[in-house]
Amino acid sequence: MVNDRLGMRVTVEWRASEFPYFFEWLNLRSGNYAVGLEPSTHHVAGDAAARADGSMIWLGPQESRTYHTTFRVERP
Repeated sequence: MVNDRLGMRVTVEWRASEFPYFFEWLNLRSGNYAVGLEPSTHHVAGDAAARADGSMIWLGPQESRTYHTTFRVERP
């Protein structure tokens, strides 16, 4: 994402095997503009749908997962 007015760029990198989905959301209320860039483990349909279709990732006691995500804020 690039903001020419501010001379800034934001990039997000992640492993598709860890985060197979990606969401982008916008808040366009005047004076409160924001964008969300979110890698995700399940579809935009949400937690209930992920539970129903079996794609929800569950961790048991003492289990862990490692995810690799890089966020960069740069001046091009």
